[in-house]
Amino acid sequence: MAGYSACFGTDASEAGEKSRYKGIIERGVEKILQTAAQKVSVIVPVYNAEKYLRQALDSILKQDYPELEIILVENMSEDGSMKICQSYEKAHKEIRLFREKKRGMGDARNTGLKRATGKYICFVDADDYLPDEKIIAKFINIAEQTASDVVICNYARLWNEKLLPAAEHRAFSELNPDTEDFRFKGFFSVGHLSYVWAKLYRKSFLDEHGLHFPSLEYAEDKLFNIQCYMSGAVYAYIEDRGYIYRKNDNSISYRYKPESMKCWLTIAGTLQKDMTQAVQKREVYEGFIRYLIFFAAFFDAEMDYTAYHRSKKAVRRCLKAYSTHPLAAKCFKELTDRRKTGTLSQWLWRWMLWGFSFGMQHHLYGLLTLGIKVLIDLRIDERLSDTGLRE
Repeated sequence: MAGYSACFGTDASEAGEKSRYKGIIERGVEKILQTAAQKVSVIVPVYNAEKYLRQALDSILKQDYPELEIILVENMSEDGSMKICQSYEKAHKEIRLFREKKRGMGDARNTGLKRATGKYICFVDADDYLPDEKIIAKFINIAEQTASDVVICNYARLWNEKLLPAAEHRAFSELNPDTEDFRFKGFFSVGHLSYVWAKLYRKSFLDEHGLHFPSLEYAEDKLFNIQCYMSGAVYAYIEDRGYIYRKNDNSISYRYKPESMKCWLTIAGTLQKDMTQAVQKREVYEGFIRYLIFFAAFFDAEMDYTAYHRSKKAVRRCLKAYSTHPLAAKCFKELTDRRKTGTLSQWLWRWMLWGFSFGMQHHLYGLLTLGIKVLIDLRIDERLSDTGLRE
């Protein structure tokens, strides 16, 4: 099972608690800065990011932490990113530049992990940035206090240069990490645990369990983080907003992905194999595969609706492809059994899981297509997402 969760912060709801926690954090950070610091390797995959790369690198270089190495992994960019990387490497001794000839975030991050010499690992995407100059020191402070394997902070979104709030990890971080509710919220409905950014990882934990990124076009970080959880990761949290996630229309997250279904089914298949090696945990962790398939089918259908100019035919085609796949069909059948989702506290998601899966099991594509159309047209899908409304 996953390890315990510990939560520390500067945004507690009551004024007294806020002041107390702020004092704890500040004293811990000062102690970290005054003693022998543990090295942190910050890994930055770079692909066609010339517009935002300098801001990302400057925000890392401004960190008030003495032991940083910044590993840039240039990923066959077609713009001026490589020249920017070279100029920063030349100007800053903390920076080391490598080039990954296989294009993809997973391969780039793996190159960074192989080259990293730090006790801890931090991932920053080249189009994002760190808004808090002490966030890495705060990460280290909590990691050293709690002997945790993964430390998580809150983040904000930058949508069209407008800073917007995102769902906070408190929605799941105060839950028992061995519960279905924690897993569903952490990796799916709230989603913080799906991303590698806004986190600090203990490298010895990753090495001990042989954790690395798969060569996938999309969502390689979700599989990586689920495998961290299944390996028994101990989590700790800080309430500080330590990361800004930018909506970049040119990034893989926002481009249409025609091979998305293949990618999701590869992840599901990998998890199945992992579970056969941990028979005693299989029943506990099977929910990961069921929820993964549900969200994959649901959001791929939404992507097709948008990519094909609100085509209901494209949505039906996507839904049919998922419902007729043996593994997906099995998942939808299981999700119509309310005993599988009865412990989830979010009643709306319980009903959506059941209703969508019932429709998929009985091939009610027309009704499901209408529902997806309504969700998108009324922007309800954005409200259900951890990133919220996009403007």
